[in-house]
Amino acid sequence: MKRVFSLGTVLSVTTGRLLSPAKRGDNGIRHCYELLGHMTGEAPCTHQLSRFAEECKPWLFRWFPELRKASVCLDELDTWIKCAANCPEEGVKMWLTELRIMFPDIKENYAIGQIPRDDHTAKNPYDEFVAERGTDENIIIVELPESKDP
Repeated sequence: MKRVFSLGTVLSVTTGRLLSPAKRGDNGIRHCYELLGHMTGEAPCTHQLSRFAEECKPWLFRWFPELRKASVCLDELDTWIKCAANCPEEGVKMWLTELRIMFPDIKENYAIGQIPRDDHTAKNPYDEFVAERGTDENIIIVELPESKDP
């Protein structure tokens, strides 16, 4: 099954820069969670995002080699963001538009499938967090009520 994700969201995974569209108090990171969760079949926790991205990035480049072109243009992204100092989101939009003009094979949206199960390592989020920290001392787990966000 494939799902469609914006260029900004896909490039967030391949470049390590948050380029997803922001909406209603969300800085766009939600889209990265959705993309990585879709590709792996497992919902990532915050501390797992970089590992999930490293597992998914090779597949995005394999499926869409044109995305590599964006990596060589990251300096221009910083220039656009500086130009739009009061609204960095506008700078990101301008850079994404510039990419699509410079490289017509780069699309506005991408239909993304799932990576093979063997290419994703499922780990217990708590155990992985403890392993990263080296201790379970002072870890506090808070269960939040379910969100009513549409």
